[in-house]
Amino acid sequence: MTPKRMPPGRIVDLLHRIGCLRQPCDLDLLLFFSRHPRAFLLSERLAEYVGYDLTQVMQSLETLITAGLLRRSPNSTHPAQLYVLTPGSPLGGWLSSLLRIAATREGRLAVLAALKKRPSPKRSHRGESESVTSVQ
Repeated sequence: MTPKRMPPGRIVDLLHRIGCLRQPCDLDLLLFFSRHPRAFLLSERLAEYVGYDLTQVMQSLETLITAGLLRRSPNSTHPAQLYVLTPGSPLGGWLSSLLRIAATREGRLAVLAALKKRPSPKRSHRGESESVTSVQ
């Protein structure tokens, strides 16, 4: 089944099973790290790469780290951090399916639409509308 033909209900089901994805930035960071599973970056640079403000990126990073999908190097004297996508996560199969869907423009837009329909306990108004979702 191609991503653009994926029924919206299946996407909603995947998001429900994964559970931690709430904001478009969460998805875009996962997509970034799926393409760059080991990245040594300044947080500001990461925010530039994914097109969100730094506050939103920091919130989404914490969401992904707390969920066990991403690891960050321990705080050191260097301002850049090593981020490592965690392949052995218990959500691995569902996450892989979602990332395959979101890898295309049509699929990503479908996942973003499903995310917008989900209730969000802490919906951030800063940064959410500042994403460059239409560019990617």
